[in-house]
Amino acid sequence: MTIDTEQDTASLLLEGAPRPLLSRRAEGDLGDRHREVLDQLETLFLARGFAAFTVRELAAGVGCSRRTLYELAPSKGDLVLLVLDRFLHRIGRSALSAIDHNAPVIEQVRQYVTGGIELQRRTAAFAEDLADEPAARRLLERHFRYVTRVVERLVALGMDRGEVRDVDPAVAAAAIAGSVLALTRADVAATIALDGEQFVDSLLDFLLRSLEP
Repeated sequence: MTIDTEQDTASLLLEGAPRPLLSRRAEGDLGDRHREVLDQLETLFLARGFAAFTVRELAAGVGCSRRTLYELAPSKGDLVLLVLDRFLHRIGRSALSAIDHNAPVIEQVRQYVTGGIELQRRTAAFAEDLADEPAARRLLERHFRYVTRVVERLVALGMDRGEVRDVDPAVAAAAIAGSVLALTRADVAATIALDGEQFVDSLLDFLLRSLEP
């Protein structure tokens, strides 16, 4: 892997990124109220899940009409996917923008993972609903595979630069991404006497040390 510039690295990390269900252009074409409703639905879903709500209850919960919701998506299931995908893409953009491509690669991995720390806003109710909804679970898995590929590419880059010891990048990426995802689940995190950011930092200290030459 030969990466000559910061722009080359950023372009490499973007390869294979999931295509958003609602493109940036399409979202820009929405009215302010529709974007506000999407934000309110995200907050509602993360706090209380989504399975138990009817479309009527969702509309009441965010103070809009059912017609407004149907203007965003043709069904409740499609609306859930739209809100979830938008949330995951926003986290993904935040995580990528947190990377300082002039920093040591191991630090770049830390920056990327902690840049997506907002994913910890998941509640147990939200996580349970995701587990019971195949389409939503597939969407989450698609984003997770991309996260793993980004970490894998960073590890491979670190090996090329002599900053990371000789490891299988795919195995290292799966261990890092999988551990953070699993151990920041709401039911697991609740048993640990650290706030979310402290916990992720401690976990990454443990995981990233294994990559040092």
